[in-house]
Amino acid sequence: MNKLKRTLALMAALAMTATAFVGCGEESSSSTSEAESSAAGESSEESVADDSEESSEEESSVDSSSGYTNVEIPELGAPDGSLGDGGDALTILCWTEDDLNYMYDVVADATGMDASKMVYKNVGSDGTTANEQYAQVFLSGDDVDLYFCDADWNMAYQNNDEYSAPLSAVGITEDMYANAYGYTVSMGTDVNGVLKGASWQAAAGGYAYRADLAEQYLGVTTPEEMQAMIGSWDDFWATAATVYEQSGGVTAMADSLGGVWRAYSNGNRTKSWVNDGTLDPSSVGDFISMAKTNFDAGYISGATQWTDDWLPQGQSDGAQANKTMGFFFPTWAIAAGGSLEQAQGGEGGSTYGKYALCEGPTSWFWGGTWICVYPETDNATEAGQFIYTMTCDADAMQAYVDARGDFVNNRGVMSATVDAGTNSNPLFGGQDQFQILFDSADKIDMSIATQYDATINTDLSNAVLDYCNGVTSSEEECMDAFLDAVASDITDITVE
Repeated sequence: MNKLKRTLALMAALAMTATAFVGCGEESSSSTSEAESSAAGESSEESVADDSEESSEEESSVDSSSGYTNVEIPELGAPDGSLGDGGDALTILCWTEDDLNYMYDVVADATGMDASKMVYKNVGSDGTTANEQYAQVFLSGDDVDLYFCDADWNMAYQNNDEYSAPLSAVGITEDMYANAYGYTVSMGTDVNGVLKGASWQAAAGGYAYRADLAEQYLGVTTPEEMQAMIGSWDDFWATAATVYEQSGGVTAMADSLGGVWRAYSNGNRTKSWVNDGTLDPSSVGDFISMAKTNFDAGYISGATQWTDDWLPQGQSDGAQANKTMGFFFPTWAIAAGGSLEQAQGGEGGSTYGKYALCEGPTSWFWGGTWICVYPETDNATEAGQFIYTMTCDADAMQAYVDARGDFVNNRGVMSATVDAGTNSNPLFGGQDQFQILFDSADKIDMSIATQYDATINTDLSNAVLDYCNGVTSSEEECMDAFLDAVASDITDITVE
């Protein structure tokens, strides 16, 4: 791409900021394919909702005053015989055992399956690079029955029949997800309309902040008061200036550039990165200038997500003490044993229980995980039981909520949990995080997702990080570096 075209692309991206970034879930008409994709996603959600309403007139399992009642779903079917069965162990490939540690007992209790039969296989990487590692594991011929896919790249695996089998092969059908959040069904369906993945969670995000520092620097004593001070990006950065000044230049408002990008990207972007095979750089919006301005001002921490200096910023002791007011975290990060607990130093840590949660400057989400069946499985029966239990069975999903504190992919379960008012998260000093995130979960819209998102998001994050750290000297150079990286990393799309 020549310099003039890239300059025009940058100017177009900035010009579109006022209209393109108006909140997650609004309709976009940028292209025919994008409109069709959005319509498909909406149709799927409407279909699920319609089915739910019709079935609820017959019988229900979870009553709730929050507006949703679980409908009865079909029982798990038998495998169709196309996959292997009768193997010794159900081998589950993933990059972490954090969620699985809670699932083993839930599945064992619901199905009678021996928990020792469920075996974790560590891919040896994090959730981003697992995208590359899984294919190598498959090529090695190692035993794999199920594997977990991140939202940024699950499509690449679900659209490959050598990597993923239809869930119908293990007895699971789409009508079993009448109580699920519709976007999870859409995201689990391949380009041919075949259901290939199922998710147990809905990953709405919020702003987890140090309640003690908020009181000290801002005079804020409740999540409602905090939300009033950071309810838009302009308000967020204005409050960041106060925090930075009151802390003597020590405390940044945001935990990392990556954290800001997650909230901004998944809360404000309304267009797909790739449309009709071409990268659309306008999706960047004003993020580059916003990031640079606030990074230079000290309002965004210099730490990088998933590195050793990231989570320790959340503590009040150590080399990284008080470096951030809070983190942009989704549901899975604020569950027991997740990133927030690590940021607090664990139980007994310097800031354990000293956090609170509010929505933040935008409704947003971060990822989610889909369970897929490897076609070379030799445990079709157990694979079906595991997926059905964790993604369809309301009683089992409620048990997982109670044990893990994750936000499950079942409207009725989460509605009943919120209504019960019994959830008390010790990481937030007893605050119920579900009451904050419940409404946001219904706003999650992944109709703009593409199979290239993981690579593109990484390339943008790297380019912006370099710009903020002085490797590149202008916004135009930052955009050029981003586009060059995408063109190099993704050769089957056009980058102009």
